[in-house]
Amino acid sequence: MTKISVSPYLTVKGAKAAIKFYETVFDATCSNVMDAEDGERVMHATLMIQDNPVMLSDEFPEFDSEPGAVPGKGSPVAVSITVESPSQVDRIYGLAMENGSTKSFAPENMFWGDRFCQFYDPFGHRWMLLAPIDNV
Repeated sequence: MTKISVSPYLTVKGAKAAIKFYETVFDATCSNVMDAEDGERVMHATLMIQDNPVMLSDEFPEFDSEPGAVPGKGSPVAVSITVESPSQVDRIYGLAMENGSTKSFAPENMFWGDRFCQFYDPFGHRWMLLAPIDNV
């Protein structure tokens, strides 16, 4: 089987603020930002969370692009991140809450063997964090 890679592409309202949020909360690094011609929006950005790319852009209704998630409305898709330790789940969740996220499920040790939490970022996207409990 050919190796494939899956990377989320997020559409947001306020990509520059979203980039700062993801850098702060997930310790992401931004490797590529292409500003739109209007000088205010981001046409494309690539962030690395650990070794995983997450791409994003602002909304571009003039090009019939899909709208971004709407804060407070829920999101049918979640981005799941597995980290090495339960303490990382707690730390990242705390940073997310300090930086404007909305609680969905506070960190808890789950029956399937992971520390788990879920939250909505300020841009309406849903994130899940997991870490094996036995790595304590």
